[in-house]
Amino acid sequence: RGSQQLMVTAIMSDGTRRDVTRAAEFTPNQEDMAEVDHHGLVRFKDRTGATSVMVRFQKQVGVFMATIPLGIEEPTFPNPRNFIDELVFSKLRTLGMPVSSECSDEEFLRRATLDIAGRIPSLAETKAFRKSNAPDKRARLIDALLDDPGYANLFANKWSAILRNKTATNLEQISRETFAFHGWIRDNLRRNRPFDHWVSELITARGKAGVNPAVSWYRVVKDPKEQMADVAQVFLGVRMQCAQCHHHPYERWSQDDYYRFTAFFSTVGRKEVRKMPEADAIYHKRVVARMKNPVTNRELKPAFLDADPLELPAERDPRIDLADWITDSSNPYFARMLANRYWKHFFNRGLIEPEDDIRVTNPPTHPRLLKALAKHFSDSKFDLKALVRTICNSRVYQLSSTPNEHNTEDEQNFARYYPRRLSAEIMLDAINDLAGSRNNFSRQPTGVRAIALPDNSFNRQSQFLNVFGRPQMDTSCECERTTEANLAQSLHLINSDTIHSLLSASSGRAAQLAQEEKRPDEERIHELYLRAFGRLPEAEEYDIAIRHLAKKRNQSAADPRKLSKQKAEQQAFEDIIWVLMNTKEFLFNH
Repeated sequence: RGSQQLMVTAIMSDGTRRDVTRAAEFTPNQEDMAEVDHHGLVRFKDRTGATSVMVRFQKQVGVFMATIPLGIEEPTFPNPRNFIDELVFSKLRTLGMPVSSECSDEEFLRRATLDIAGRIPSLAETKAFRKSNAPDKRARLIDALLDDPGYANLFANKWSAILRNKTATNLEQISRETFAFHGWIRDNLRRNRPFDHWVSELITARGKAGVNPAVSWYRVVKDPKEQMADVAQVFLGVRMQCAQCHHHPYERWSQDDYYRFTAFFSTVGRKEVRKMPEADAIYHKRVVARMKNPVTNRELKPAFLDADPLELPAERDPRIDLADWITDSSNPYFARMLANRYWKHFFNRGLIEPEDDIRVTNPPTHPRLLKALAKHFSDSKFDLKALVRTICNSRVYQLSSTPNEHNTEDEQNFARYYPRRLSAEIMLDAINDLAGSRNNFSRQPTGVRAIALPDNSFNRQSQFLNVFGRPQMDTSCECERTTEANLAQSLHLINSDTIHSLLSASSGRAAQLAQEEKRPDEERIHELYLRAFGRLPEAEEYDIAIRHLAKKRNQSAADPRKLSKQKAEQQAFEDIIWVLMNTKEFLFNH
């Protein structure tokens, strides 16, 4: 498509300028969109969107950004509903890339229910939504889902993994703490407590986990350096780990910055409780906050990022100042980090990728949109539900996942909705909902939803959750959750004991439908399609299901002693359910 020669100029301490292009290092951030040689010549590939090249010279870093247009003249766009639409459509207009059409009501109902409540819609919800002619029924659905128990369960599941709600040595003791921590997160979400409030409570937590569940975070993350790194990555989108041993290669953070930021956790003390190290009480040691740089051997005072060191008295817990700075509306990282993390939850791609690596050399694809989302979140006093409501009511979120001839290869401009596979927990619950079965985990009531499981210990009980990538909660990175398809997953869905037992249960959906002999076949088949996809079957799909029912009935009629009429009917419905749950339409949110 074209090329661009870059030139790098170094400004010396005396003000002189020097061309250092030949000595600089160039790295493309999107290798599928551009390549760059060691002379700084950028060659663009045949992909539309925003691309960038990181430039590094000694300890200095910078970034070159470019926009590669598609070039369709004056594409038309639907009327925007909010600032999200205005900013996304503005960029698409610049690129000359038209959007896909709006998704159907059936697609929207399933998409929004999965994204907000972590489940597929119930049969009653599907029928009611299909029947409604209210012009604002999508907005009403979003509001209803935000009040649904599934909302708190889904996002508590997300935050429990990020905050490493992990069991340790004594399963019985730690389960009480992990359950309490999960409950604390879920309650904050259910009550829609402002995000800055519960983040402050988490960072400054002290006491016993039994009294203050937020203390449980310090149970798993014990080392001050690790505590600092998690807080920076989770709540600021800054990966400080590289600066521990040397100047950050892609950022401006030095070793001194690393240890100054770590110093905020240098006064965290532990007191053994009932000879259970994992249940230690957390308190503030009355000492002056300091951290030694092991290379220079200097004692460093605590300092915020891009700020001067603080003078804090020994009696003051420095974490209070840290929490106040992190959650301040003027903090350039906090709101932006959360906005980007939640954008990825709903669109399967962050405005910055990875979602927790926000730096100058990794710029957003839509800088104005990220800034506007962060401002919206901050102006709402960090209202998580308000952010979700704004995102889901946008036309951008409600675009079809079916590409048109121009946006088939689009992966960053949001000209269409990007399908994604259901997470392990949501998939297991969806299969149960379709098959009419229930989970059975120890230390949990029968029928508990997988999305509501509080910690990683349940991975040991469920091969399904393990195979489909439920995280072990070892790190604060959402990348620990895997969604890549593999052979083990396919075999598990096709032929595992778990799936067989769900389908053949005497109280399951297939057995129930088989017993309803007086119901017309059409009605029962329609029910399964509405439960699985929120839509009625197409003519060909319906004919295949009817023929399979007839085949099983003929087998029973030929030899009723070998295959009873009731059993043949149940097996037919088991097969139909099995086929539906193995389709991409079921396994993906689209």
